[in-house]
Amino acid sequence: MNVTAEWVETLYQRHGRALLGYLGRSFGRSEAAEDLLHETFVQALRRVDRLGDAASPRAWLFGIARRVGLASLRRRRMSPLPADVPQAPAAEADDRLDRLRQAVAALPQPQREAMELRLVDGLSYEEIAGVLDVPVGTVRSRLHGAVQRLREEMLRGV
Repeated sequence: MNVTAEWVETLYQRHGRALLGYLGRSFGRSEAAEDLLHETFVQALRRVDRLGDAASPRAWLFGIARRVGLASLRRRRMSPLPADVPQAPAAEADDRLDRLRQAVAALPQPQREAMELRLVDGLSYEEIAGVLDVPVGTVRSRLHGAVQRLREEMLRGV
């Protein structure tokens, strides 16, 4: 194994689980997400020379995963993100939580994607900008707009 392959294997050990979660949420479940994860690391090996230019290895991998997932969707002609947010079983029904889930699902795709990368995957604004290939200001704008929409929706039901 050469240094390049060892480095990518280290990245897989550090970030594979988070990438699999992102791919599963955004582009498909179980086997499909695992296939996309595999393709992400194949592409990473092919582009390892670009890793030095990345804001962070994590953001670089998420960017590759996003492009791989979007290419897969184009081939399958599906929408990029699920229309509904999966619900965790709750001991007691909470109307506010259901309304929040519906409000998140109703966000425009760019806002929803930026919010998931920030809240679920824990990426920084700079990392999200790298993943989405947009300026950091655009990330801030999308997140601000998402929070405003969610706040308005939640206050409407009070």
